[in-house]
Amino acid sequence: MRHLIFNIIKCMVFIFFVSSTMSCQNRETQEKEAHLKSVVENWLNKKLIIPDSLTIYAPFLNYIADSVQLSNAKIKIYSHINASCPTCIRDIELWNNIIPNFEKLKVPIILICESDDNFELFKFMCDKREIKSFSYPFFFDLKRAFYKQNKFMKESTHFETVLTDSDNNILLLGNPIRSKEMQVIYLKEIQNRIEE
Repeated sequence: MRHLIFNIIKCMVFIFFVSSTMSCQNRETQEKEAHLKSVVENWLNKKLIIPDSLTIYAPFLNYIADSVQLSNAKIKIYSHINASCPTCIRDIELWNNIIPNFEKLKVPIILICESDDNFELFKFMCDKREIKSFSYPFFFDLKRAFYKQNKFMKESTHFETVLTDSDNNILLLGNPIRSKEMQVIYLKEIQNRIEE
């Protein structure tokens, strides 16, 4: 009998521990979601800072647009790429896959690259055609100013991609290569802006 009571008490303690842990995890998740939501709300309609120190790297031919056309576009997608990370560089292929959806709406995809290795890995991958032809020139951030000056990007990797208007005011935060739903949201927002 004593053994049975001990097991019941042990089970109750375990259930209490699990439920309190889950409650803490739910609270942490809710707090993180609330924080990310506030980041989005605080940065929408604020200006994305584009450093003057960016340099153009154009290793391929047949670009859809040059740097002047990119800067004059009515709507733009900017995304930060860690050019020292092979996995991050492979995201360029995912961008290549969705370019046609945005190209027909005349929305360029501007990849801002930063590097720990003076872009050696990135250039090597371009030379060896491990990075397939990309429709727009790349922008190298030699001083790492883009990521530093746009502090919200540090909050989540999803915020490393934004949709802006012609004045670089942020319309949306989120990465359309990571989520089909986000891609749909981008396309709807672009369509609404075009129809205005």
